[in-house]
Amino acid sequence: MPCVQFLLDQFPVELIFNVFTYLTANEIIHSFYNFSRYLRQCIRSYEQYKINFKSVGKYEFDQICKVLRPDQIMALTLSDDEETPGQMALFFTRFPTFEQSFTRLEYLRIRNFEEFPDLSQMERLHTLTIDIIRRPSYSFQYVQIQQYDSKFAKIFCLRTLHTLIINKESSNIGFTFKTLPIAENLQEFKMDLRSIDNLPFILKRIPNIQKLTISLNISSYDNDFTTKFDIPHSLTHLTIKVSYGHRHELKQIIESCSMLIYLNIHIDRNQVDILQWIDSDWWQSVIDEFLPQLKIFHLRVDFNTSPNLPGITARLEKFQTPYWTNNAQRHRSFTIGVMPFDILSNDFKQEIISNKSISINLPYNELSILPQNRISNVEILELEHATSTNECYTMADLFEVERYINNLSTLVHLKLDVTCTVTPSILSQLVNIAPHLTRLTISSFDNHLHPMMNFEYPQIRWLDMKCEYLPRKVREKFCSSFSSLEHLLNCYVYNEEDFEVLIENLKHLQNITVHIHSYYFDSSDEFDQWLKKHTDLKNFTFKLINERQMQLWIAH
Repeated sequence: MPCVQFLLDQFPVELIFNVFTYLTANEIIHSFYNFSRYLRQCIRSYEQYKINFKSVGKYEFDQICKVLRPDQIMALTLSDDEETPGQMALFFTRFPTFEQSFTRLEYLRIRNFEEFPDLSQMERLHTLTIDIIRRPSYSFQYVQIQQYDSKFAKIFCLRTLHTLIINKESSNIGFTFKTLPIAENLQEFKMDLRSIDNLPFILKRIPNIQKLTISLNISSYDNDFTTKFDIPHSLTHLTIKVSYGHRHELKQIIESCSMLIYLNIHIDRNQVDILQWIDSDWWQSVIDEFLPQLKIFHLRVDFNTSPNLPGITARLEKFQTPYWTNNAQRHRSFTIGVMPFDILSNDFKQEIISNKSISINLPYNELSILPQNRISNVEILELEHATSTNECYTMADLFEVERYINNLSTLVHLKLDVTCTVTPSILSQLVNIAPHLTRLTISSFDNHLHPMMNFEYPQIRWLDMKCEYLPRKVREKFCSSFSSLEHLLNCYVYNEEDFEVLIENLKHLQNITVHIHSYYFDSSDEFDQWLKKHTDLKNFTFKLINERQMQLWIAH
């Protein structure tokens, strides 16, 4: 019997590899692995896979780990969040000699330090990103801080590392910068330093830094910070997010950065005097006096609420002088932006920062401020109702949000505050006009979820219940209304039977975070045995947050 010849089998391997560069590892395996023997050989020979395990399904994770060899992977992102609980522990169990097996790894992104591997033998690793996330009800003791310091010091010793990015969400994690070794090869560094007091210590540890991104409180704990910054002349790109402080303190940093060609300043909303930062004359004097090489300048200023239109507009108009708008001959690019609203007239030349997320306080009244132009490309819509009585407001007409938004078709995620909801009819309308609306966050069962369960929402794949209890009498109805649910977060149930019903009836469920009120598990082994006895799950991993709260990752 003649062998079937496919067109793709006639393509040279170089062309197949070029196609692979545009696809994820999961797309490659799913599309081509069972297509032909030739393509399977190509998949097993390709050595530049960039794998991102964030938000991946358990089945896809298993397939990639089964098909690909460690020495084929050039970039790797591991996750361990609510959508992939227990992933990192499972991964390092499957690859116990990680540092010896992943010989071609150049980029690694990892979450927290708990399962952090030894990277000292990895000769090609040049970029490392660590996402440090606060654990629920978690506090750090002195011994744990020492362990973090030890691991952080080992990272600074990596000879091949050029880029280090620390994304630190939690404010209760600190590092002892004074004792860090000097990282001669580090060229790009990003971290939340918490205080300006830490900046001199970290600068001494990165003598050849070229790109520095920091988030800090520029007001010193000593309230009398006079240290002169010894900033390396190699620094050409500086990004600073100011959590709190005054501009003369920021000036102390900038005046030591004479070689900058790129400066990006983001002023967070927690400021005593937010208007001090929208001063064109001050910024012009700082740039002219201290930054002769500067080519690109970005300034973003956030506001807690809608800014005072006349005052802000007048200040922004001062950025319309030729110094800011006619920089072609000096090859400069200046961008000024404010958040949360675009309040400039159309003839202004500045690029205004666009935001894909909008929060609307309903109902509309005479105190409400509309944007000058309705916002486009909104992906996240949060509805609120400011009230002192906790009375819930129900939106019954889409026009209430269409005042603010030009086109709802791009909507992906609808968030409902505890005192604001929509009718089931409105949710159905949104689902029909927004084909990408797959995420829903609710903050009240009585106001939000209970009325909705007379309808079905097969489009909703992701639901965050914000620690709301799901009553036993409606649990089957809940499963029918959200029959396509893949991700269920922060769901509270009264007993283990309710949990069992959710697992049994939500056939597409990939992960769930649940709190069981009247039942608890003493250990991970006990929970593992319970799952095997009371459910039909065969392929899963989990993380026990405490004796009543658990996260489960499921493969179907």
